[in-house]
Amino acid sequence: MTAVLNAFQSYETFYILGHEEPDADCLGSQRVLGSWLSRRGKKVHLCSAGPWKRPEIADWEKLFSSRVPVPETGENPLLVILDCSSPERTGFPESALPKGKSCVIDHHAAGRDFGDIRLVDSLSPSTTLLIQKLIEAAGDKPTKEEAEILFLGFCTDTGYFRHVEPGRSEPLEAVARLVEAGASPSETFRLLAGGRSLGSRKLLGRVLERAELYFGGRLVLTWETWKDWKELGSERDSDIMYQMLLSISGVEAAAVIREQNDGTCAIGLRSITNLDVSDIARFFGGGGHKKAAGCTTSGDLQDVTQHLLQIFADRLD
Repeated sequence: MTAVLNAFQSYETFYILGHEEPDADCLGSQRVLGSWLSRRGKKVHLCSAGPWKRPEIADWEKLFSSRVPVPETGENPLLVILDCSSPERTGFPESALPKGKSCVIDHHAAGRDFGDIRLVDSLSPSTTLLIQKLIEAAGDKPTKEEAEILFLGFCTDTGYFRHVEPGRSEPLEAVARLVEAGASPSETFRLLAGGRSLGSRKLLGRVLERAELYFGGRLVLTWETWKDWKELGSERDSDIMYQMLLSISGVEAAAVIREQNDGTCAIGLRSITNLDVSDIARFFGGGGHKKAAGCTTSGDLQDVTQHLLQIFADRLD
C-alpha cells in the first residue's frame, strides 16, 4: 500500500481504467479514486469501454471517456487499472494505453502479473474497499458522495453482505465508517433492487425456465440466446438470477451461458460451497473469485455447454 501511495504522491496525471462489462465496484473504484486524486490537485482521466448495461450505473456514463486520450506532449502519466489485472480486460487495445509506469489495484486472484506497482488482495471483498483503505491510509476521509459510491460498490460485489467471509469483521467495520460519512443502506438497496425494465423480468423468467440440474442436483445450468437479447433487451438482473438459482435445494454451483453475436459465449459461474469456480473459469482463459467467476470462449451454446459439463464432472461427479 505504501508503494501505491508514494506513486499517487509523485505523479501529477492519472489514467484510471477498469474492466469492460463494468459493475459498480469497478466504476465506483474509478470514480472515487479519481475524485480523491482531483481533491489533491491531480489531473485525472476516467476511461471505460462499457457497455453500460446495469441500471445502477447507467447515469455514470457521462463521467467517463469511451476512449483513452493521447497524453499531452511532455506528460508522464501513471496508468491505473482497477478491479482487474490484465490490460486486455479493459476492452481497450494495449497499444492505446499510455506508455510508462502502471499500477494495478484489484481483489481478484486470477489475472496477469501486470503492473509496475501492484496492490492485489484476494481476501478483500471488493476493490472499493481497497480504495477506501488507501484514502484512509493517506490520512483522509471519503466525502459523503464518495462514501455513497464506495458503499454501493461494496454491496455490489458482496451481494449486499451475503458473501462476506465469516470471522472477518474488518470489512464491515470499514463500511460502517461509510455509513457514518453519509452512505444510506436503504437507498443503496433500492438502487440495486429497483428500476428494472419489464424485458429484464421476462428474460429472468425465460432463463429460470430453462434451468436444469446435473450431478445429482449439485450443479444448476441455464442459458440465454442472442435472440433473447434482441427480443427483450440487454438489461439483466444477474444478482437476483444467481440468488434464485443457488436457492434450489442441494445446489452447490450455478452456471449461466450467454450466447454472443460474434460466435462466442460468455459464462458466468457462482458457488456457495468450497468449489472454486475461478479454477473452472481459468480453463476458458477467464478468472475471478473462488465463489464468483466468469470467462468468454468461442463456440456455440451446445458445444460450450458440453465442454463446461465435462470440466464440472471432474469436480462434482
